[in-house]
Amino acid sequence: MKKIFTILGVTSCILGFSQNLVQNPGFENGLTSWAAGTGNGYTLPTAETDTPYQGANYAKYVATATTGFYQNIPISASTQYVVSFWYKSVGSGNGARLWSCFLNVSDAPVYLTTDPATDPLRNNSGYLAKVGVWTQKTVTFTSPATAVQFQLQVRAYNNSTASFDEFSLIQNGSLSTVDFSASKFSLVKNTLVKSEINFAKNCKDVKIFNMFGQVVKSLSVKENETVEVSDLAKGNYIVTGTVNNEPVSQKILKE
Repeated sequence: MKKIFTILGVTSCILGFSQNLVQNPGFENGLTSWAAGTGNGYTLPTAETDTPYQGANYAKYVATATTGFYQNIPISASTQYVVSFWYKSVGSGNGARLWSCFLNVSDAPVYLTTDPATDPLRNNSGYLAKVGVWTQKTVTFTSPATAVQFQLQVRAYNNSTASFDEFSLIQNGSLSTVDFSASKFSLVKNTLVKSEINFAKNCKDVKIFNMFGQVVKSLSVKENETVEVSDLAKGNYIVTGTVNNEPVSQKILKE
């Protein structure tokens, strides 16, 4: 049976997300916190502004040789995480791939599988699907017992144009809600959503989060305004915003 999430009376809830462990995940600070990849001659991408997935910037390669960039992120051993990012990949070359691993206390690489060629964090030695529109890549994994860092790395290949935006690494199961007092305001009229969300109040800084804690839409709305969300996948989301200077959030179910 499908569950419909509602808020009784005017009781609201507010999100408690675990921190995204990636620094500068959407390149809003240029390429700060990112480094050129680990191969010989690898270079950083450029920070572009023309067609970001969201925000102002994204990272882009017009590759004439194999290249890539990365960020080392401290993590806990034997813990489940979700890594994700948005990408586009076009051109006559191999395109792009996820090419990540772990590091132990000696900075030696550690993999999820005995044979790195079968490691999903290295795209099972395959390439990301060629797509000309922003597409999300997500991998859920449990960090090895010897891991102390996660090396989040992507690559681009000769004769390929590869774009990246909104990287995320969060501990799985960290999404939660906390009940607040009934002094808050209702935000969404229809918590069971087909193609539109109907908003009840003038609301600023509206964000729609998926259950990985990733922002999938950002906007401001007026009272009784409807917002088209037919592009969102079916599932649970949380809508947050500010009404009369108070933070409000509601769970919705997208059919």
